[in-house]
Amino acid sequence: MHELKSGVLKAADYDAVKQLLTLVFHSGTSYTYADVPPEIFRDLTQVDSVGQFFQNSIRSHFKGVKVEE
Repeated sequence: MHELKSGVLKAADYDAVKQLLTLVFHSGTSYTYADVPPEIFRDLTQVDSVGQFFQNSIRSHFKGVKVEE
């Protein structure tokens, strides 16, 4: 799990083999996004604005499925 510096997102995990991106929000909710290329995860962990990158490059392009706890 990679800790993120964001007011909305707490952490991210990426399975490169399955191309699954899991995002953990500060609210405690987690979502998994399928068919996410590795460069999206790389960029997410390096951008200045994680929240803006999430809105523009993940949320609007990949369908998230809530992870049931």
